[in-house]
Amino acid sequence: MNKRLGVLVAAAFLAGAGVASAEEATGTVEGVDMQSRMIVLDDGTVFSVTEGIAIETLRPGSEVTVSYEESDGQKMVNDLIIERE
Repeated sequence: MNKRLGVLVAAAFLAGAGVASAEEATGTVEGVDMQSRMIVLDDGTVFSVTEGIAIETLRPGSEVTVSYEESDGQKMVNDLIIERE
């Protein structure tokens, strides 16, 4: 029974290892490229914003919090909150 439990625990751990976790960043928008759907924060971090997230009202100086996942070296925003415009 202990051997079976060990196998189940190991399988559960390995299954969870492949799951990407969302990270958050907060900052002031330095630049917005509507065409490529990219934003740059004041710390120089560049984010690619997924379709379905409105960025039309973003302007340099807007304070935002972004939730993102890293994929193929790009930070892909999957949620964006404008704290202050």
